[in-house]
Amino acid sequence: MSPTFDRRTQRTLARLVTATVLTVAGAHLVQAQQPATTQNSTTTRASTKADLKKLEQNGYKPEAQDPNYPSDIQNAEKKANGGPGAATPAPGAQNSQ
Repeated sequence: MSPTFDRRTQRTLARLVTATVLTVAGAHLVQAQQPATTQNSTTTRASTKADLKKLEQNGYKPEAQDPNYPSDIQNAEKKANGGPGAATPAPGAQNSQ
């Protein structure tokens, strides 16, 4: 004899299976949306802030409407990394890119 389930038990079992499937699928989607990290990844908030401070000390001034972006940050990166003296654009000069 096979056990028979009443209608209420069947609905409860169906809800449990549905909830389990949705939980597993949701966990998979969340994991897929997170950026991949490696053990060699050492970028932290503190290092990012330190990099920004170093760029600012070398002439980069982040602004919402910067007509000289990205040349101004590239020049600051060159200066920060000890590259050849990067020319700073004249005030009000437009980037030709």
